Amino acid sequence: MGILANLFLGLLPLFILGASWAAGTEDDRGHRRTFVFVYGLWAITLAMWNWMRSASPVWIALWLAAGIVSLILARRLR
Repeated sequence: MGILANLFLGLLPLFILGASWAAGTEDDRGHRRTFVFVYGLWAITLAMWNWMRSASPVWIALWLAAGIVSLILARRLR
C-alpha cells in the first residue's frame, strides 16, 4: 500500500496540471513557475508524511530531493 500511495500522491499534482491545461489555462512562464513551486512544497510534505509513518528512508530521501530540486528550479525560473 505504501508504494501505491506514494506513486498516486506524487502524481496528483501532475494530474491537476493536466486538468488546468484541459480547462484552457495558458502555459506561460508564471503558470510553470507556480506549478514547480507548489510541486516542491508538495514533495517536501510527502517526505514529512513518510517520515511520520516511519516509511522507507528511500521514499523520504526521494521526496525530499524532489522538493528541494523543484524549489531551486522555481527560484531560477524568475
